[in-house]
Amino acid sequence: MSSPADPAQKISPSASPSGAPSTSPSTRNLNELDASRWERLAANLKTIGGAVLLALVIRTALFEAFEIEGPSMEPTLLNGDRVVVSKFSYGLFLPLRDQAELSWGGPQVGNVVIIKSPADGVDIVKRVIGVGGDFIEMRGDRVYRNGQPLPLADVGPCVAGVGQLQPDCRVYESKVGDHDFLLSTARVMPEPMPIHVPEGHIYVLGDHRDHSNDSRNPMVGAIPINRIKGRALAIYWSSGPEGLRWPRMFHAIR
Repeated sequence: MSSPADPAQKISPSASPSGAPSTSPSTRNLNELDASRWERLAANLKTIGGAVLLALVIRTALFEAFEIEGPSMEPTLLNGDRVVVSKFSYGLFLPLRDQAELSWGGPQVGNVVIIKSPADGVDIVKRVIGVGGDFIEMRGDRVYRNGQPLPLADVGPCVAGVGQLQPDCRVYESKVGDHDFLLSTARVMPEPMPIHVPEGHIYVLGDHRDHSNDSRNPMVGAIPINRIKGRALAIYWSSGPEGLRWPRMFHAIR
């Protein structure tokens, strides 16, 4: 005959029937909260890591921002303009390199490009005037491509600062290939030697012909296309001593 259960033999809430300790509801909640925090942290780290990786890919292979320094491309680009450059237009140009790892195309005449200068390794921005096979010569301030002069139409005096005219400097409208653009010059420049542009090379000039270290310099000359970092597409920011230049912002480069 069985005896009534002894009250002293009742199972404690803190122990399982097998004698192993049990987890209280509060402990389970804390463990679940910690696990949830770690999951959120891991997800955030993945998101941040993915964003950083995407930014590196974009900057390395797709697009990059460049700031214009100096007057060599006036009036197209001014000192203080910041431009968006397409780095994938002609090849794969990695950071800290002097030439592209891969090249899959070349620019058209008239394109404005960023180049790693053969003279000193500095990034320069210039306009493509000739490509492989072209014959380029200059007579006075006139450029001839394959025997044909590039058109020059006088627009007016150059402007410096806030509406300050430069009567000794003139702005002209010109055209090369399908590209219309403006250039400026204050004097007739020495005539460089005529050149047949080798295949796989380009001949470049600054739009401000008086102050430009370009293909007229024998140390630069015709430039291999694998030294092109990309094509300048648009101005996204512009500022100078006079302040922000709002009318220049968000304009495609001619």
